[in-house]
Amino acid sequence: MSYYLHLTETGLTRSQDPAIADRFDVPFFGNTNPAQSWGLCESLLSRSQACRHHDPEQMVLLAERAVSVAEELDPMVYGQEQVADMRARTLAELGNAYRVSDDLQAAERTLRRAIEWSARGTQDPLLLVRIMDLTASLCGYQRRFAEALVLLKAVHTLYERHGDRHNAGRALISMGLYTGYSNEPERAIDLLRTGLTMIQPARDPKLVISAVHNLAGFMADCGRFEEAQRLLRRSRRAYFAEGDRLNLLKLRWLEARVAAGVGRLAQAEKNFLRVRKDLEESGLHYHAALVSLDLAAVWLRQDKKAEAGRLVEELVVAFQARRIAREALAALLLLRTSFAEDRASVDLLQSVRVYLKSLEGRPSLKLKMRTF
Repeated sequence: MSYYLHLTETGLTRSQDPAIADRFDVPFFGNTNPAQSWGLCESLLSRSQACRHHDPEQMVLLAERAVSVAEELDPMVYGQEQVADMRARTLAELGNAYRVSDDLQAAERTLRRAIEWSARGTQDPLLLVRIMDLTASLCGYQRRFAEALVLLKAVHTLYERHGDRHNAGRALISMGLYTGYSNEPERAIDLLRTGLTMIQPARDPKLVISAVHNLAGFMADCGRFEEAQRLLRRSRRAYFAEGDRLNLLKLRWLEARVAAGVGRLAQAEKNFLRVRKDLEESGLHYHAALVSLDLAAVWLRQDKKAEAGRLVEELVVAFQARRIAREALAALLLLRTSFAEDRASVDLLQSVRVYLKSLEGRPSLKLKMRTF
């Protein structure tokens, strides 16, 4: 008889409730045929990975079930080292699912178990590189960029050695992202460009959009606004074809930054106002604050100092009300003081913006800013 997994506060229990079946659609076999167990692991992992962009909860559930099935694999049937490999593989994918769902402690703990099981297995280099790749993603998510870059360099080399250009290119794209986050935008641009020439666009359209978006963003960070503008114009259709609302918001935000960079201040102001409103309505208040700083810089360039000052005051009040990281609030208080003392400048606004951007995911970062 087929059952379905039902997640409860006390763990996994069997249920025949059709509503649960419709929601989770995870078959549970009371007595799984050993000959079918390996294929069930493969199927569960495939379905888990397919949920990554739209249902992190289901992604975790499916990966957890894959781990449970792998734990029941019979070494006498499949081989001891092969079973160890499958357990390592399912644990690695579960660790990644935990990362996607923002349970970073569980992700780190589970990836560590994956490494331990892989040491007992066949030493399959493709399994090892997959675990390294997922561990690098976790390090990047934790903003441990130096560690992530060391891992990704090895990942890129191993994939190239095995003739997998797509995944080698994907590793370069990740390296480009973390290099840019480490305040090396010119180097990041080179890595992203090279990575884009290696991947297969049809295989992962979301990766392409992400890479292009970050490439244009780092170009803007370097003041290469005309290049960024040309890239975004060529790529605009792909954003809309993908249809992801958040990506479209990010596109409009970056287009506004580029418009400001090439001197189209009225257009930039209009777009910043629209993007800020949409981000606020989506509950993305921290990102909306970054847009507000972009807008304040445009207003300063238009000699609208009073409007820019009031906007900074609004941000201070909002950050205090939401108890957003005290380091971020300290930077805004410094900015507010500069307006009160008529010392505000576009450079200071940009300095605060860069600092607040760096605080995403790092609320404990200490305030290390030059005062103006």
